[in-house]
Amino acid sequence: MKVLSLDHVHVYCPDVETSVGFYKRHFEAEEVMRNENVHKQTRVFLSIGGSLVVLSPVPPGITPSDPPAAGDGAYTHGFGVAHFGFRVEDVESAVEDLSSRGVAVLGAPISESSGLTYAYIAGPDGVVIELTQYGQHAKN
Repeated sequence: MKVLSLDHVHVYCPDVETSVGFYKRHFEAEEVMRNENVHKQTRVFLSIGGSLVVLSPVPPGITPSDPPAAGDGAYTHGFGVAHFGFRVEDVESAVEDLSSRGVAVLGAPISESSGLTYAYIAGPDGVVIELTQYGQHAKN
């Protein structure tokens, strides 16, 4: 099997419209479409930097719980996916901007000798988001 690309990240949300607003406000997400899942719940497909993020209500039979505390890019009592990342032009200015708008920053930006710079923020719905910038020495 040949994988063509990563298609999307799907996030279950207690309040889909609040989450849609977060991604539109902070990451210039554009709504691509809405449709219904098999439970007749509305899913919202957002394009963010050319990638899809799908937001939908928590399905029937699944009880949401508060996520554990997030550390450096992952939960302190983790499970499955640690985080997903958005590539940005300037991590430091993105962190400053998001912090000034009340988004929780989980640590100062880290710059590696390879040219990679990254930082983590807390998104809605227990999602940890990495902001990533590749310098001239890092692989693009």
